[in-house]
Amino acid sequence: MSSTPYVKSRIGQARQRLRVDGAGRVWLLNAFTVTAAVVLYFTVLRQVPELPSPINIPWWSLAVFFAGAEIFVVHLQIRRDAHSFSLSEMPLVIGLFFVSPTALVLAQLAGSVIALTVHRRQSPIKLIFNLSHFCLETSLAAIIFISVAGPLANPIGIAGWMATFLATFVTTIVGVFMIFLAISLSEGRPQVKNLPQALGLGLVVGGANTSLALIGVFILWKAPSALWLLLLPTATLFLAYQAYTSQREKHNSLEFLYETARILQSSPQVETGMLALLTRARTMFQAETAEIMLFPSNNNDATLRTSLGADDSIEVLQPVDLNPADGMWTKVTSKKEALLLGRNDRNESLADYLAERGIRDAMVAPLHGETRVIGTMLVGNRLGDVSTFDLEDIKLFETLANQASVSLEKGRLEQSLAQLTALEVKLKHQAFHDSLTNLANRALFTDRVEHALARQDRRSNPLAVLFLDLDDFKTINDSLGHAAGDQLLISVAERLHECLRPADTAARLGGDEFAILLEDMDDAQDATAVAERIIEDMGTPFVLQDKEVMVHASVGIAWSVSGREGAHELLRNADLAMYRAKSRGKGRYEAFKSSMHADVLERMELKAELQRAVDEQEFVLQYQPFVALKTGEVVGVEALVRWNHPTRGLVAPVEFIPLAEETGLILPIGRFVMREACITARYWQRKYPTHPPLRISVNLSARQLQQPSLVEEVAQTLHQCDLNPESLIVEITESMLMQDTDATIDKLQQLRNLGVKLAIDDFGTGYSSLSYLKSFPIDILKIAKSFVDGVGNASEESALARAIIKLGGTLRLQTVAEGVELPEQRDQLRELDCNMGQGYYFARPLDSIDMDTLLAADGLGEWPAIEDTSTFPVDLYTSVPHAV
Repeated sequence: MSSTPYVKSRIGQARQRLRVDGAGRVWLLNAFTVTAAVVLYFTVLRQVPELPSPINIPWWSLAVFFAGAEIFVVHLQIRRDAHSFSLSEMPLVIGLFFVSPTALVLAQLAGSVIALTVHRRQSPIKLIFNLSHFCLETSLAAIIFISVAGPLANPIGIAGWMATFLATFVTTIVGVFMIFLAISLSEGRPQVKNLPQALGLGLVVGGANTSLALIGVFILWKAPSALWLLLLPTATLFLAYQAYTSQREKHNSLEFLYETARILQSSPQVETGMLALLTRARTMFQAETAEIMLFPSNNNDATLRTSLGADDSIEVLQPVDLNPADGMWTKVTSKKEALLLGRNDRNESLADYLAERGIRDAMVAPLHGETRVIGTMLVGNRLGDVSTFDLEDIKLFETLANQASVSLEKGRLEQSLAQLTALEVKLKHQAFHDSLTNLANRALFTDRVEHALARQDRRSNPLAVLFLDLDDFKTINDSLGHAAGDQLLISVAERLHECLRPADTAARLGGDEFAILLEDMDDAQDATAVAERIIEDMGTPFVLQDKEVMVHASVGIAWSVSGREGAHELLRNADLAMYRAKSRGKGRYEAFKSSMHADVLERMELKAELQRAVDEQEFVLQYQPFVALKTGEVVGVEALVRWNHPTRGLVAPVEFIPLAEETGLILPIGRFVMREACITARYWQRKYPTHPPLRISVNLSARQLQQPSLVEEVAQTLHQCDLNPESLIVEITESMLMQDTDATIDKLQQLRNLGVKLAIDDFGTGYSSLSYLKSFPIDILKIAKSFVDGVGNASEESALARAIIKLGGTLRLQTVAEGVELPEQRDQLRELDCNMGQGYYFARPLDSIDMDTLLAADGLGEWPAIEDTSTFPVDLYTSVPHAV
């Protein structure tokens, strides 16, 4: 709104909405405008003298005039743009001549508050915006007018009139710019396209109103008793505006209904027609949202909603949990006419629905079919300066709903069979195809294998099933993100198509697992040729996110010569062969052999035994020292878990740790290792107080690192064992650092905050990235044995070992050489300033008793005989409860 004629160009409905992100900017504009108005009033306006006049008009009468001018706003349609204006210049001009500047601002403020709160019910943000810029404009008008007309001997002469026009034109320009600035801030982008037109119309209308007001001023100044003569032309002008507006609205309504009928008849689909109808309805009724509900013909189907919401959000025939037979919609469906609803509606269910949809007021009409109510139509949230929908809106909306009912009933009958057929085809495709790659899914693949086996009974041609798994998929997903992982799966599917014949079937079974059906082969060995071709094709780098990525695939092959196998059996056999290929390396294939079933049974038996081992606590620890290379002193030990099997003896970790990781049993095993290692380390620290505090190193698995309670468990174990956190070293692999990186950094930092030291095991065999060394809170680098083996010669491994030691020194990290087996390796590592060494040269992994003997020897010389093992940490073992 503007205090000079109120002019507002309707620059599309979306620009009239105060969006959530733009509302904050408009509030800042409000704060600025309020501040400017207050400062202008107290610094300038209060010092402006009142213009001497022959009569004084009470300020409250002007307030009534201002309120009426804002209530009876005239709406004018010019081509496709809607413009609104008021007669607010008239009380403004009269006030400039006959009341004080302060009284004029008070009258404007009071009248506007009445009009905007009682009649228009504006929201707080719009109310404050309008009131603040009204006050600012009125203050500017008074200052300009008094500054020019105050010194004049005759203020109602030509000079006074020019001063009046200057004052109202300035306020018109300021008002229009303020409105467009608010719209621009609300929308987040400048709105200047319609500014010249709105400004021009504002000046024309403002000039006309100012001229009429000056006639009234002249009469009041010269002959107040003749003022009634002005009432007739003023009323005539206003009624003419109103009559024009009424006729224009009738014309627009007829044109709207005609155009809507034409669109509904010409729309090729029901969905297109409904969206076009809702778009026109939202525009016609200046609403924020519009929707159509289509009720099902039986209780088994869902109600379908098509809607246009705020910010042009769209729903098309979306199922909603709404039963038209319950009490929610009976108020609407039981009527034949449209209704005006609000959130304070007595029907609580309907009011809740409106509140859930963000609708404060709405018109709702039933859509009547031949035998039943087929749905409802709704438009809600009136935009602009009209508080809500009126009786004329409801009548027009009711006619529109009747028109839509006929069209929808006809359209649904014509299209129901076609849509049902298309939907059936679409659902059938979705039921049997993978949505990401569009390959066959497991259900379709199994069905095709079954049919192929049935045909093979009659043809005797061999067929094969290939099972393919990507070896590096998880790494790519974790490092580049799931979007890159999805793109990789799509690219793999495309390459599979290129490797196969049109008659072959490729399927995605889930995750990174694919299967291929090969029929009508001339020879069983043709399947191996296809597997080789696939592996070779997968060896070409994939481009993901502008990066070349190498991916390997493991392939298992299962043949059927007789056709007696079932589809599930073939797929299982190919899966077993794939796992055998994966266990033997990347980028290879294996053919199924019956002996693989025995391997599976053995694996299942091992899994059961491993569970029993956890329950019976059959695990023991061995300890391998690491030695300070400068002094030869034992400064720490690494705890290594062994499975003390009842019949097989000590089982190495390589035989059961992968299965423990897969089954989740690594978690109780890991807790056992952590507790036993901390107990033993604390025992040795107490037994050898003169020895530098011995550190204990424990390996952490990927599953343990992912446990939310890991840090809490470590802290509790350290506390129960009375072990200084700095005495515990946690070892992790480089690959673990790449998994869920942010969470990993957070978890490691929490461990670091406890005081625990962090080491990277087998450094150099994984990613070995300087960036993660800077990002992760690492203390120790353990150089992989493969690099240590080359120390002392001119091999590439020796150079890498040198580089890692230098890198550790630069980053102030300690370095431990793993797998030291020769004295020359020890000597060379010492010269390279490697801090510590570990390996068979110093000691093999020892049980607790032998390790205790080594520590008692205070070095690596002759080990004395064990004098007394009866006190080996029994006191600690009994004082701390064991848990697996």
